[in-house]
Amino acid sequence: MAELAVEMLNEFGAAATLSRETVTFDKKSNRRIAVSVDPVATMAVMDELEVPDENTGRLVVRTVAYLLAKPATGDILMMGDRKWTIGKVTTVQPTNLAIIHFAEVENA
Repeated sequence: MAELAVEMLNEFGAAATLSRETVTFDKKSNRRIAVSVDPVATMAVMDELEVPDENTGRLVVRTVAYLLAKPATGDILMMGDRKWTIGKVTTVQPTNLAIIHFAEVENA
């Protein structure tokens, strides 16, 4: 099943980049410093999906990215000149092998 997910994303997906910025604190200067982690190249597909709203339980339409690389909440997903911020991440992992990651995204 993992091979099928890779094959489908390679066929129907587009090249994408996941980047992350972390914030550290410099005690000498008493300032926060943003540190970027090297971007991760992946394949991704964007889609609209009905998901239950956390507050009301109603089905709402969200933009979802299907990814091979695992994102974290707050990561930035870039495809071409479009940019999205990663929200809730769900991983399909029936065994110890992660097959695919679903991430709710919003425009950055």
